[in-house]
Amino acid sequence: MTTALRHPASTHWFFLVAPIVVAADVFAAFSARGEIDRLMEAGLLFDLAVLLPCLYWLCYRSGGKKVAIRAVALCCLGIWVAQKLVPEDEHNLMGYVAPLRYVGIAALVLIELWVVMALYRFVFKGGDSPSAVARIQAEADLPPWIAKLLVLEAMFWRRAWQAVKKRFGRE
Repeated sequence: MTTALRHPASTHWFFLVAPIVVAADVFAAFSARGEIDRLMEAGLLFDLAVLLPCLYWLCYRSGGKKVAIRAVALCCLGIWVAQKLVPEDEHNLMGYVAPLRYVGIAALVLIELWVVMALYRFVFKGGDSPSAVARIQAEADLPPWIAKLLVLEAMFWRRAWQAVKKRFGRE
């Protein structure tokens, strides 16, 4: 069977499994309101912060580093959702796990800054818009319209910098 004839459910099975896992966790959390113990909290954390990112990675592992980065983002989202599902007065494990979410978000922000800085370096060294759009799309896997907006902003700042240099006599 060729890949062109494969059913989307066989290649994107994560989007069939994830809603079932999330629905089961939401049902369990709301049905046990006021009685969530450490075991229930650990189960919610495991499902949302470990199981779902691992399933995502298994489904799309051929995507390389981009999939791993998205799995880390899913893990951070899972921790946040688990914090919202477990009432605050019943948090036992959340206090230990919550800082991991902030570490993950910081890592994701650093990766995004790295991508944007690479774009700005390319544009400021004289890169043209079409090649910059293609480069940022390839590196960051962004939709075309967002890549074009980023390049448009970088081109604006390059022109502004050139105008400042010209105005103050630095060439």
